[in-house]
Amino acid sequence: MLQRSWNNLIGIGIDSQTPASETRQIVFLNAVVLLVLILVGQNIVFGLIYNVPPALLLLFMAHGLCIGIVLLWNKLRLYLFARVWFAVAATTFLSTYQVLMGTESRWDVFLVVCVFLQCLMFPATQRRWMFAVMIFTGICFFAVNFALNVPTKGLMQNLSASYWSMEKAGNQAGFLFCGIAMGSVAFQVINRAERNLAIERDRSDRLLTNILPVPIAERLKQSHDLIADDFAETTVLFADIVGFTRYTDTVSPKQLISLLNSVFTKFDDLSQKHRAEKIKTIGDAYMAVAGVPIQSSNHAEQMAALALDMLQVIVQHNRDTGQSLQIRIGLHSGPVVAGVIGKQKFAYDLWGDTVNTAARMEAHGIAGEIQVTPETRALLKPNYHLEERGWIDIKGKGLIQVYLLKGKQ
Repeated sequence: MLQRSWNNLIGIGIDSQTPASETRQIVFLNAVVLLVLILVGQNIVFGLIYNVPPALLLLFMAHGLCIGIVLLWNKLRLYLFARVWFAVAATTFLSTYQVLMGTESRWDVFLVVCVFLQCLMFPATQRRWMFAVMIFTGICFFAVNFALNVPTKGLMQNLSASYWSMEKAGNQAGFLFCGIAMGSVAFQVINRAERNLAIERDRSDRLLTNILPVPIAERLKQSHDLIADDFAETTVLFADIVGFTRYTDTVSPKQLISLLNSVFTKFDDLSQKHRAEKIKTIGDAYMAVAGVPIQSSNHAEQMAALALDMLQVIVQHNRDTGQSLQIRIGLHSGPVVAGVIGKQKFAYDLWGDTVNTAARMEAHGIAGEIQVTPETRALLKPNYHLEERGWIDIKGKGLIQVYLLKGKQ
């Protein structure tokens, strides 16, 4: 119950409309106000016990009232006003205590505490106000210690020796307590900031590795140099949903995106399973490669296994949804150039004749089949069953004998 009450009090002024950048400062100020009220209440009790002059008791009460009203300012969302009010009020009352009770009462140590508190009360956007109240506190500190020639015992010469000694000891102990408290707060703030920074860094890393292959993302974080690599042995895959353009005219946008997301998410899982690298999706087409950016000696077999599993995904999707989707898949093996292009929304991409030929294999393929070139067939022939389809005319390439991948031997 006490913990809940404390949390409610330090959360005064915070609601759904409170700027996130000021939440920590509001909580900190509320906590400081509550601690000051406890210390002021303690002074009132000791004042009554030691029978101090009524004027001093009234000053303590006024101090508590002026500090306690800060909670109201925060409640009214007057955050900046609350901070400045607290800083000025605290400095004014502490300086007054130093003048009344003398330099040896050591009320001036709390002026030093105020300076540190002000560093933690203001957000970065209000640093001018922070510097202003810090200067005010600094002026008061030098005034009560050097400029005003305050007597050792202060202006209230009629205070009892026992009360004066208790007040001096209490202030020194309070200064130590404030140092421990501020150190603890600073420790928590710094550690929380480091944790949040680590969380944001992990989030950024995950986002980056969702966009780029992990080795490329690591290189990009370490250096902003141009990334461009040659890979002599790769296999590129293109997959395309047959008749998708006509399908888009028959469903809502939400259904369309849901379909693509369902299918391509499963393709992504398969790419990870077979250690292939998804390059991108282009509309309803899916592009992946093996042997990039990590070289592989069995890149063709990786992509063959991926392609066969893709066909099974479509079969299972049709069983689950009652749809009749079909895909064409094309494979080609050869060298590519890979790299990162762009400054905004950059992407890892492939270039070269291998990419173009793989795209042609898909475009000239047969629905529900995996069409491969002789280069890919030569790499798969010992372990996979392929059927000769014949010769097809490929734009820019001429006649090419192509094969249909049917499965493993």
